[in-house]
Amino acid sequence: MTTLGFVLHPAHAESTTLFEMASAHLKASGCQSVQLLAPWDQQNPRITQNGAHSNELTEPRVDAVVSIGGDGTMLRAMACAHRQGVPALGVNLGQLGYLTEVEPNDMIAALASIIAGEFTIEERLALLAEFDTDEGVHRVISFNEVVVEREFSGHVIRGDVSLDGRQFLRYEADGLIIATPTGSTAYNLSARGPIVAPGLRAIILTPLSPHMLFDRSLVLDAEQRIGFRLDHGPNASVMVDGQVVHSLLPPGAVSIAAHPKPIRLIRVVDVPFYEVVKRKFRLSDPPSRTRGIVDA
Repeated sequence: MTTLGFVLHPAHAESTTLFEMASAHLKASGCQSVQLLAPWDQQNPRITQNGAHSNELTEPRVDAVVSIGGDGTMLRAMACAHRQGVPALGVNLGQLGYLTEVEPNDMIAALASIIAGEFTIEERLALLAEFDTDEGVHRVISFNEVVVEREFSGHVIRGDVSLDGRQFLRYEADGLIIATPTGSTAYNLSARGPIVAPGLRAIILTPLSPHMLFDRSLVLDAEQRIGFRLDHGPNASVMVDGQVVHSLLPPGAVSIAAHPKPIRLIRVVDVPFYEVVKRKFRLSDPPSRTRGIVDA
């Protein structure tokens, strides 16, 4: 790899310091570094209309994308990487860091592994949400979750969920989360949804504070298309990876399906997912027990 693109947390001074260190190391190794930083005031760089990305023509081409920040920064880096069809690596400056696997002290070693080609690629499922607007059909790529949520407190949203075009169930809830396995440890987890191994091809449907007897999450086949049509009640916000991208008015609808192209993540260390879960939740192993020998 000759050119690495970097996405930095704009409000974290350490991210700039680490970027300068990384640039110096890459230059000494005969490689280049460029900063890929989509403007924060842009509503969502992943919104597409009729299949065209809004900034794909002006973005410099790179061989991989490196995020320096938390999971939010990593999601933006993943958008850049997915757009260019290259893998992404995360350097963690955040709290939990489910998406970012490299700590700052290990960044230079990780970059050296990338330059030497000593890494593996892990493919993760991405989602594609589609909805109609006055400007036409808008499509948004999601790596964690698509959420349809009430815009105003004190009211529930009511609507019908369909699976592959077939009516499934009418939901009355504060909202619905449609998550990837990668996103199962994000908003889905806060709503008591299941933790799903990120390498699986599955889609998780989790209701938010449902006002109905059926309040369970569903783990669906990744090939299924999920539809939601807002029946009546207050307007609903469509959020993608934490960003509001659309206001849904009755009888508006949104459709979510697996994106045909997965997101590719760089792995420079082989840490099983369950070990990551144990570390992030600070779960300890049971104490070892020494079996005593009792004399007869």
